[in-house]
Formats: sequence, C-alpha cells, structure tokens
Amino acid sequence: MRAKFLSEPTDFGDRCYSAALVLVTNACNLRCEHCFVYRDKTPNEPRDKMDDATMLHQLRILRDRHQIKSMLFMGGEPMVRRDLVLEAMNLFDESAIVTNGTYGIPSMPGHLVTVSLDGPEAVNDALRGAGVFQRVKQSIFERDPGDGTTVMLQMTLTRRNAPFAREFVEAVADWPVDGIAFTFYVPRRGDESEFVWQDLRERDAVIEEIIALKKAFPQIKTNLGALNLMRSDVAWRSTGEHCAMNGMLPLYVGEGGQFERTFCCYGNDVDCNLCGAYAVFNGAYHRAKRMEACPQPRSDDLTIRGTE
Repeated sequence: MRAKFLSEPTDFGDRCYSAALVLVTNACNLRCEHCFVYRDKTPNEPRDKMDDATMLHQLRILRDRHQIKSMLFMGGEPMVRRDLVLEAMNLFDESAIVTNGTYGIPSMPGHLVTVSLDGPEAVNDALRGAGVFQRVKQSIFERDPGDGTTVMLQMTLTRRNAPFAREFVEAVADWPVDGIAFTFYVPRRGDESEFVWQDLRERDAVIEEIIALKKAFPQIKTNLGALNLMRSDVAWRSTGEHCAMNGMLPLYVGEGGQFERTFCCYGNDVDCNLCGAYAVFNGAYHRAKRMEACPQPRSDDLTIRGTE
C-alpha cells in the first residue's frame, strides 16, 4: 500500500523555542462570548484542514528543529480531536491542554489540564452556555483524582465577570482539583466591548481582590509576583516588545492547511497596551528572578505550568 504523503512544516527559521502552543482545531461545541479564537483577523479558516497524521509528523519535526520542550494544546475545543491530542501530548517533555471540560477530563499523568470556567454558575453559563457549569462539575467529579494528571480551574477575568471572582472561588473551593488560576481578558485593538478595561487603573482594584483571595484560599495558585507586574503603573514593562511570550512559538493552521505564526498567541490584532494574559506577566516575573540569580540570558524562561 502506498504511504500517505506527509507535508513538511513551515520554515520558522532556526531559533530555539523552549515552549510553543498549537491550535489543533477551531471547532468547538461552545461559543463563549469573550473567546479570542473567533475574532476578526485571527486565522480561523480553513478549519481542521491538517489531518492527524500530518500534524503529528510536523509537530515532531518542529519539536526537534526548535528544541521545544513544552507544548500547549488549544482550540476551539481540543478534545474535539481527542485521539490526536492525547498522542501529541506524549511527544513533549511537558504538555498542557486548555479545555472547556464538557468532553470529560483526559487522564494524562505528568501533564497539565486547565479547565475553563468563568464565574459561578449563573455568570459562567451566561458567558459560556446554559448548563455548562454543571457539565464541567460532573466531569471534574467523575475523574480519578489520583491518576497523576494535574488539573487546574481557570477563570478569565473581564470587566463583566470580575465582580464575581470571590463567589466563583467559594463555589469551587472543595472540588477535587489541584488549584485555581486567574487570567485577564486580552482585548483586540479598538475593542469597546463590555469585557475590556479601557483604563488599566480600573483593573487595579480587581488585582487587589485576587491578591486578597489568594491569601484567604490556598487553592489559588496565581503568582503574587505576576499579579504585581499587572498593576497599571508597571504593566507596560512586560508587554509589547518586552513580552515574554515573544519566546514562544504560536502555531495556527492557516491558508493552505499549513502552520503559520500569529503576531501573538492571542491572534494578530491584540492590544498589547491593555494585555491581561497571566502567562505574559508570569513569564516576565520568572525571567526577572532568573536574571537576578544569573545575569546570562536563558532560553527556558517560559513554561506552560508556571502558576507559582
């Protein structure tokens, strides 16, 4: 039988990337109101035009070519392509998946599964769809908590749902997970939606609330150092040209069914001045700490697991 032709990946140069992410699909069973994947100017067509064998083949090559140690699998909903994701996660020393949790929680010992919820039940379901909160809760309680998979809940804070952060933590505090994390909404340029803080000074109060919550709830793993870097008077030092995520390779499937790199992990039209991505500030925090200990630059300042 003739072997299937497997195309070679896009040439991204010879730079080493300690971490990368791959948007394995744009298909999703939900339509979350604040999702960045379906915004204009984010490469979201064609959909699933790279088959499983080709994607696995190209990820192996990119792993070796760029010395990628950590890979983050995203969608859409990556569990739509469950078999692909579970096989691909084993290609990397450290893998993580961001999922909406409605397809169950995959067992991936030694790896990270981040489950998105965006508030207590009523608030979450207004954003993510009716019944989603209870479906996620069922998935969490049906999993084997001793299987070696690290499972985190993550709430994306927006101007709309931020007032419910404490209620969310109280609602999930006794769930069998390894922790709770927070990130902030990343707007596109010109975003005038109800989700964005147009003045970062308004966001400072939310940062203070999360810091207070962390002191009260040890389940919250969000790093205090990263939160402090998000404050309006210093946030600019970690974004734009200073962004730690510049050392990460974001892989989207674009025109022609080949990987392409976006301007940012959140797409091509993000507003860096109003960025709230926790990974950006966590990366900046750890990079600064490493530079204090060793002034020589390192290639492993990024990690997909860095909540502490």
